[in-house]
Amino acid sequence: MTVLSCALALLSGAVGAGFASGREIVRFFAAHGPMAAAAILGAVAVMGALFVHLPAQMERAGVSSLPALCRSRFGARLGALCAALFALLCAVTGGAMLAACAELAALTLPLPHSYGLGLCVSLLLGAVLAHAGLYGLALPGAALAVLLPVLLLRLLAVPVGEACFSPAMAPDLPVRALTDGVLYGALNAALLAGALPLLLPLSRRDRRRTAVLFCAGFSLLLALGTAVCRRHLSAVMNQPMPFVVLSRALGPGGYALVAACLYAAALSTLCALLAALVRLLPLSPLPGVLAGAALCLLFAYLGFDALVARAYPVLGAVCTGLLTLLCVPLFPSARQYASSSSR
Repeated sequence: MTVLSCALALLSGAVGAGFASGREIVRFFAAHGPMAAAAILGAVAVMGALFVHLPAQMERAGVSSLPALCRSRFGARLGALCAALFALLCAVTGGAMLAACAELAALTLPLPHSYGLGLCVSLLLGAVLAHAGLYGLALPGAALAVLLPVLLLRLLAVPVGEACFSPAMAPDLPVRALTDGVLYGALNAALLAGALPLLLPLSRRDRRRTAVLFCAGFSLLLALGTAVCRRHLSAVMNQPMPFVVLSRALGPGGYALVAACLYAAALSTLCALLAALVRLLPLSPLPGVLAGAALCLLFAYLGFDALVARAYPVLGAVCTGLLTLLCVPLFPSARQYASSSSR
């Protein structure tokens, strides 16, 4: 049961609003056509490997948090800076997910001040679930595992629209698709790196089982989403929210289903990032949740589009590079240097 809960908790963090809207799937996977399978394989393999390897690195270093691993690897000052960058990435992305929850509430609830109401309720719910620990994080992941396949299967059954002609293009290369998938997987792993100490109480065998279970569920959702986008590629290629556009063919019930999936995806990622902030900030659990919620609320005022378009790509790239360095084994001389600099 603990392995399943850990896998669902990881799934809840990996499937965000960009995934549930179809935008990320079109950009990183469906756009590669027949080579999309290589992109899916690269993303799932990288995420599974990092989810196993980073807790193992913490175990070998004798630490129980990402900031402690950063200090152990890079020294006190640079390690503190690296931990702050991971915390900033979580806060910025959490703010984007919180803004997405509020915008969905404003679009779907016929109530006055629905944006503010959605913002407050979502932040409170996210903080409660994050403070509840592993099983609190697994709950929105379980909701996603139920809702998202229903939506994707219904969209897959929608008849293909009017045919259109695309300009002549050379077939995509497997290496390009694989590179996109690896980048996508590494970005997601960097985003969830602060929450990975949740896996430390598990045995190595159970961590591998958790990674395999996560990879199976995530690859299934990713394959379904890619199949939907490829089937309707001419209609969604340039759309900011492909699944919302396709849901028009499902009627009012389709809009409700896609709104529920988007909200569950945004809320679940918010919960995972709040849980990560608790472990990244130098505070005890309850003050850490409150401080993380305040940071997410601060960034939410900038709006979803501004955060995703500007702050997230830069911070994500920097933290992906840092995560790669953290997972690379140190040579003896480098280990001695890191040990002396930490003193």
